[in-house]
Amino acid sequence: MKRILIAAAGLACMTFGAAAALHAQDQASGPPKVLLIIREMVKVGKGAAHEKNEAAFAKAFAAVKAPDRYLAATTMSGPSEAWFLEGFDSFAEWEKTNKYDDQPNVTAAVEPLLEKDADYISDSNQVVASFNDKWSYRPDANIASMRYFEVETIRLRPGHDKDWEDLITLFKATAQKINMDEHDYFYESRYGAPDGTIYIFTPRQSLGDLDTAMGVGKAFEDALGPDGQKKWADLIAAAVASDNSTLLEFSPNMSLPPDAWVKADPDYWKPKPAAAPKAPAAAPKKPAAAPAPKS
Repeated sequence: MKRILIAAAGLACMTFGAAAALHAQDQASGPPKVLLIIREMVKVGKGAAHEKNEAAFAKAFAAVKAPDRYLAATTMSGPSEAWFLEGFDSFAEWEKTNKYDDQPNVTAAVEPLLEKDADYISDSNQVVASFNDKWSYRPDANIASMRYFEVETIRLRPGHDKDWEDLITLFKATAQKINMDEHDYFYESRYGAPDGTIYIFTPRQSLGDLDTAMGVGKAFEDALGPDGQKKWADLIAAAVASDNSTLLEFSPNMSLPPDAWVKADPDYWKPKPAAAPKAPAAAPKKPAAAPAPKS
């Protein structure tokens, strides 16, 4: 249920993305039940310095053997932001990770980097969200092979849960009817965002995938039919108060990915540092001048 589908059908302007599992765990464990979404607003002109500092964060966590595993990405649309996505199987697992990170050796390693980060960011926001399996569609994307996310942030109208559930049912039935090749992962905000906030993540291997996705709109529209299109528009108008789309590009330098991701694609997830430029060759020495003849 993407913005492109709705626009193609001439309906309302809401996006349902094919979202990713976002799990810091191995792919076999499935989507994390709890997702921590940290957004940092990067100051103008500080993107490169911020990336360098965040890369140092990842190295520091790895050096102290912290259990944290997270995916970092930067915005390609909207305000300049860095997103950090970390998944947990439960709130108890999140608490266990926090306790490890509160140890003196860990805080000593990262506190100087936290202070330096203040030079590069103007603000930050943290949201805790939970995975909704009932709303999700084909949640089996291999995130290690992806490079981008489309993120849709939706806010529902209070008291319209039934309209939203009916909209989800209509979407999934239509998507299955056309065998739509998408992987929708829905997360509901629990803390840090207004009630009724939903995040949907769309994994993309390349920006060219966006061109392909645009072609799905006509098939989805035809599958809905005239009555379904009207129902779709009515349900959106009733259930959705607002929505916003953001395009993110993965940042392997700022990420601390699971070992399985690195093993699957080490050239991407653990890129080698750029070689230092070679020093210019020294100019050849001029031969000493012959002494002037004596008079």
